[in-house]
Amino acid sequence: MKSTSVMAKMNNRKLLYAASTASHLNRFHLPYIERLKQDFNVFTMANGEGVDFSIPFQKSFFSPKNLKAVLAIRRVLKRERFDAVILNTSLAAFLIRLAMVGLRQRPKVLNIAHGYLFNLPSNGLKDRLLLLCEKMTARYTDEIAVMNQADLRIAEDHRLSKGKVHFIKGMGYTVSGSDLAFDSSLRARYASEKEYLLTFVGELSARKNQIFLIRCAQRLIAEGLPIRLMLVGEGSERAALEAEIARRGLEQTVTLTGNQEPVLPYLAITDLYVSASRIEGLPFNLMEAMECGLPIVASDCKGQTDLLEECPNSLYPTENEDAFCEAVKHAYQSRLRGVGAVTYSNLREYTLESVLETNMNIMKGFL
Repeated sequence: MKSTSVMAKMNNRKLLYAASTASHLNRFHLPYIERLKQDFNVFTMANGEGVDFSIPFQKSFFSPKNLKAVLAIRRVLKRERFDAVILNTSLAAFLIRLAMVGLRQRPKVLNIAHGYLFNLPSNGLKDRLLLLCEKMTARYTDEIAVMNQADLRIAEDHRLSKGKVHFIKGMGYTVSGSDLAFDSSLRARYASEKEYLLTFVGELSARKNQIFLIRCAQRLIAEGLPIRLMLVGEGSERAALEAEIARRGLEQTVTLTGNQEPVLPYLAITDLYVSASRIEGLPFNLMEAMECGLPIVASDCKGQTDLLEECPNSLYPTENEDAFCEAVKHAYQSRLRGVGAVTYSNLREYTLESVLETNMNIMKGFL
């Protein structure tokens, strides 16, 4: 992904393509970067290796260490004088625009919002602060692209862009479930054939809300369902989740697998995919489960409602334990189980093949 030398590119229009992490760029944006290189002098910025400008972004929005990141970004912007910037991920988008404050000549900005990290309407302090951050930087935002209907309303109602607000169906996923293989030894590690294996894939975090799934797992076991819960991923909440599992005596019921790559073998042994997320953008993990044809029980937060709008029975009110447990029991009693149990006809709309040209047209029109 690393571009050629800065000096070799000085004769062309310069474009900065940025995200919080290099892994995000590698996973979702390489096709776009390569296409843009055909017409523009493209540079990359993120935290990690293999980018032109590595910036030490801290995961917390309000970490004092992000001041160092803002100063580093500002030095790059003043030195390189980019014609345009394409921003991805909320953290990088905010800090890079913050670094533009007071610049005599700033680049044009397209912010691709992968999911605002706040819900509206909300009375929560964090939601209000994050909305304020977007409003503060709206004057440095020439156009926005959003990925779910809730964020579209937020961007339009609060005028978070000086210009157009585009609606896109993600950056495109390329996962194929056609070569899924059931690994009986892997299945035996997490559940027997007679048990009903629930799986969630995602960062262990308060936003992903795995603790809700642990509470519900205890309740479902108490009600006689032979369930097991597998949480795939790693994150800052691991210690808290391990403590909750031990406190409830669920060591034989709930397993934290850590990060697993590839994840498809774990979906192949799953009976029911579950999500308790409080907030999402357009969740890739849910698309992977849909690609595998797994039955799904998911919270009705933004992003998930967009993907599952054709399957409203798969959605339950966020944080509602009664509704979640009833939905799981219904799936179990209906014998909805495993790969290929459900067909999601709308999933084709979110593939890279379907969205690439539309998204490229937005980017090139902006540029």
